[in-house]
Amino acid sequence: MSYCTCYIKTLRVAITLSIASGFVAYLPMRSFSQLPPPVERPQISGPMSILRAVQTGLRESLLGQAALADVRAAEADTRVARSAIQPQVSANTYATYGNTANILGSSPGVTPGNLMSVFRNGYADQNLTAMVPLYTGGRLGSLIRVASARGRAVSADYGEVQSEVAYRVREAYYRALLAAEFESAAQSRLDYATALLKTTQAQVDAGKGIEASVSRVAAEVSDGQRAITSARNDRAKSLLDLKAAMGVRLDSDITLSDTLVYQPITGEVSTAIKEALKNRPELKALRNRLAAAESQTSASEGSFKPQIYGTVMTDALASGGRSYGTYTIGMTLSLPLVDGGQRRAETDKTRAMKVRIELELREAELRVAKEVQQAWLDQETGVQNYQTAEAALKAAQAAYDVTAIRVQSQKAILVELLDALAALNQARASVAASLFDYSIADAHLNRALGKV
Repeated sequence: MSYCTCYIKTLRVAITLSIASGFVAYLPMRSFSQLPPPVERPQISGPMSILRAVQTGLRESLLGQAALADVRAAEADTRVARSAIQPQVSANTYATYGNTANILGSSPGVTPGNLMSVFRNGYADQNLTAMVPLYTGGRLGSLIRVASARGRAVSADYGEVQSEVAYRVREAYYRALLAAEFESAAQSRLDYATALLKTTQAQVDAGKGIEASVSRVAAEVSDGQRAITSARNDRAKSLLDLKAAMGVRLDSDITLSDTLVYQPITGEVSTAIKEALKNRPELKALRNRLAAAESQTSASEGSFKPQIYGTVMTDALASGGRSYGTYTIGMTLSLPLVDGGQRRAETDKTRAMKVRIELELREAELRVAKEVQQAWLDQETGVQNYQTAEAALKAAQAAYDVTAIRVQSQKAILVELLDALAALNQARASVAASLFDYSIADAHLNRALGKV
């Protein structure tokens, strides 16, 4: 068998293998192009404290899971940047036939690249090329610092998302507690009115009252039933909001084990502002992006300096019925001379981006300080409103008790007792609303501080 015939058969096999490998490589691309199956949300049940609700939200929130995926992608980007300073090795196979000598390059996307001079007629070569950077003017080191700083920024973004998720869960939990308090107030109103209806009916039956009084109290009972129905609907919807904020199935059967409580404010607003400026994840992310911009500028400046790489190549080739091996050890030094101002423009761009991020950081620091002060003011207002509402509730309860005694002794009319009952229910609702406002202000403060 001639060398040419053997070469042509080898070339056919190589082409067949290339087509087969291309088809196999295409298969996973088709599978990945299909839509992923929907994510099944967990179903939970039982008593739910606010701590457990926040922990569940941090674990199950789709928003948090998406941010975590960004963190993993950033970690991979850092590994990609670090790989640039490691030795790169490529295997290149050449099989040619022609009537003249020529130059072939390795396949696109394979690093390090390789160029091969091929002879006329049949030619085959197996090449190994290794390359390692020796000096790049600090360009590669700066790019690694860029990727690392961006990775830290994305991690800080994840912390900001976690803080936002925790705030949303707390807000939904407090709204569910408020709805439960309103339902309790409506139930108390209905119980009072139902008991009053029985008493009034008994007085009429005993000839000590008129039928109009029964009708008036019956109307109050009907209105109380309407109010409790609406309150139960609001509570059910608030529980749906809480489940959605936690990222669990909406048919989860949970009960709230905490209540709206008042806790005195501790600390100073100035201390809280300092803590927020130091620990807020959003500000940490901007500071890391600023560091990345500085390193990017250094990388652009490093591209002006000589780029030195060490190279080792070895070949096993066959041509014209002969086969032999070769090797080459060398060093390449490249220095940009004229590039039409491209590198200069890239450096100017990175410097401008650095200035922009500096301004974003200053604006964010001002906004965060304002958020802390606003939340602190809301807390102080919540304290004052709660104390006022608590005093009003005591007064309304006392007024109702006195009015009830006066009505029983026929020294006051029924309408006065109904008015006192309405005032008592309103006072109870005001206490619950003031506790809710205080709790939301506390959640706002934790969000401004970047806490979870």
